[in-house]
Amino acid sequence: MNKDRFVRSGLNTTGLPAAPLAGAAHHAGNMGADQLDSWQPHVIPAADGQESDTRNDIIRRGLRLAREERPREAVRYLKEALAADSAHGVAWNNLGVLYQQNGALGLAMDCYGRAVKADEHLTMAWLNLGWGLLLKGQAGEARGCLQEVVARESENSAAWDGMAEVHRQAGQMEEAVLCWRRAGRQGMDRRTAWVRSADILLDGDDPAGAVSCLRRALLDGEEAGVWARLGYAHSLLGQDAPAVRSYSRALELEPHRPGVHYNLATVLLGQGRLREARRHLEAAVRQEPEDAHAWSNLGHTAGELGALERSRWCFERALEIDPACHEAWNNLAGWHEQQGDRVAAAEGYSRALDLVPNNSSYLLNRALVLASMKQAEEARKDLDELCRRQPELAEMLHELPAFRNMASPSHQKVEGT
Repeated sequence: MNKDRFVRSGLNTTGLPAAPLAGAAHHAGNMGADQLDSWQPHVIPAADGQESDTRNDIIRRGLRLAREERPREAVRYLKEALAADSAHGVAWNNLGVLYQQNGALGLAMDCYGRAVKADEHLTMAWLNLGWGLLLKGQAGEARGCLQEVVARESENSAAWDGMAEVHRQAGQMEEAVLCWRRAGRQGMDRRTAWVRSADILLDGDDPAGAVSCLRRALLDGEEAGVWARLGYAHSLLGQDAPAVRSYSRALELEPHRPGVHYNLATVLLGQGRLREARRHLEAAVRQEPEDAHAWSNLGHTAGELGALERSRWCFERALEIDPACHEAWNNLAGWHEQQGDRVAAAEGYSRALDLVPNNSSYLLNRALVLASMKQAEEARKDLDELCRRQPELAEMLHELPAFRNMASPSHQKVEGT
């Protein structure tokens, strides 16, 4: 997933009135998921100063084999050691780490469980078990393991990191933020803690709080990803000018960020700055050629600037990449309508509606083109469905010239008696 891509905005070439254009804000920067992806389990090393201790010899040899990238031999050695001493908690933990590093999370979880049963004071095994449960989506069970860790080591940043993820998955955003910050105070660098706090606030629909956290993060040094998030937060607040400045600064620091080019273009399109938007959309598709949404919006922008053939080519390219890109179907239909091909336009709007049946904008677009084709019965069905969905717009819709003479009986005006 492209972590720069926060806003997806479907655009409509027809410029029709009434219902809003398709598209909604989408925050893809789930830092909790990133943290899960990057989690690495911890081995427990042998105790120093105990060279002759057989138990420590087992640990050292197993770790040496693992470091030499001989995991099969390391696993076999630790299994043999555990066959002789099944209560060897450290060996169980390290065997679990080997399993997890080689993709066998289920076996690893069993080993971590055996480790804490053998020795309930093995803090690192509790930590590995807690994060393993998070990886399996069992946040409720992970909480107890991580609490065991912070009860023993109140400054363990990895445990506070995990507790934040537990709270995030439970929708407890305020508690999650406190844990991220606690993790930052206890070892995690401050900027990372502020950025993760901001991501949680964005997930919790608090963009203003996220802006505050991200500005604090920038005090510890600039980073393109932080500026990109700040741009997204400002865009959610409707603050276009600071959004443009933030996205632009992100691109100054790292020009190769297609998602940021896309987001900046989206804001610029809203401001009517078409040529600047086109430049950033061209960069987005150059850097990420398989992004159907960027191709669709580039097609819209090209059409608005009069490059009609380029516009159509972009819509078709978007649909070649992703036939389920409903924005592209809607935009291509608008292109056909502008060219006078109403049949193709109606078909395009229908394809868009097949993909997202509840989109009122697409339904209005189809109703208008059907009315222009004198297909009154079909247009009336779409109109009635629109009025059912948005009754507050019924009177306005029936006053549109295209629909004025086709009102259903429930919307007919009765002249004075």
